[in-house]
Amino acid sequence: MSGGYSRAEAALKALLGSDPTIGVSKTRRLGPDWNMREALLVRDYQDHISIVIERPERAPKIEPHLGDTMPIGWIPPGSDSSLERLMISCPDQALRTTFLSLVGEVLDRVESTHNSVYLEVSKVVDDWRRVLESSRAAVSRPLLIGLFGELVVLRDLVAQRGPDAVALWRGPDGHRHDFAATNAIEVKTYSGTGSPRVTVHGGYQLDPPAGHGLHLVSLRVEESVDGETVEDVVHDLTRAGVSHTALSARTDKDEPLTLDDKLRLLVVERRIHSVDDGFPGIRASRLDVTSLKGVDRLSYQLLLDACPDPLAESEYERLLDEL
Repeated sequence: MSGGYSRAEAALKALLGSDPTIGVSKTRRLGPDWNMREALLVRDYQDHISIVIERPERAPKIEPHLGDTMPIGWIPPGSDSSLERLMISCPDQALRTTFLSLVGEVLDRVESTHNSVYLEVSKVVDDWRRVLESSRAAVSRPLLIGLFGELVVLRDLVAQRGPDAVALWRGPDGHRHDFAATNAIEVKTYSGTGSPRVTVHGGYQLDPPAGHGLHLVSLRVEESVDGETVEDVVHDLTRAGVSHTALSARTDKDEPLTLDDKLRLLVVERRIHSVDDGFPGIRASRLDVTSLKGVDRLSYQLLLDACPDPLAESEYERLLDEL
């Protein structure tokens, strides 16, 4: 579990037990051991949460850009602090988990680098800006469902192998499989009650890595009040020690890490297939060099019932371990 997140969460819990009044906010110290007053978590009478950070003398003034989701402001020196202070607020209760994750990541970086909170917050905000912007953007339902499935498998992988397993999630280099190390896993997530089918993109997704194994993990999901959102799964990953920066680095503008908190999905079935020579589908390795020449954005539907029998559910942990 992330130490920084735990500290921020504990501070918020304490603040929620307090009663701010107009003009008198409640605070908890969040700075490092060597300067605990450097950063404060604040709750005001409107139930808005903020982090207030002292700007060290001679440090340049920064202007972190988080948009109107988390507005910033400046507090001039006063009787309670001789330094100007930066305030980042979270007026939307629905974004509190996200806000605590941001604060927790800042605290973890300070603990690691021994830099000031002020210096580290500017770095984290730069990394987070794209995530927060994408969380406000309209993202299609199919993209959200696909992202949900990949994050669920990533959560299982992190639970088994630790937070560094995030590096095994698809990289910005355009790797053809969703998860890859020695072997590879391709994740497909679909909904509906008809004949199960998943969309395969291109001629390489079902080509195993040279000399190694590939498994197709297909998740059928249903929309349910008992389900989870993408934000819920990201929250679990954050608590397990995976930073938002690491997650956003594994996505791109076409398939962004969006912190959706509306669509609640429940995994109701998981099929695991070994993609061997007898597995159906278009494979670039089976075609001559001219077959895909000039072909762009190839995609097709793969009927799962036409595939060989899936592996036993008990094989899931093994394939994660052997990835």
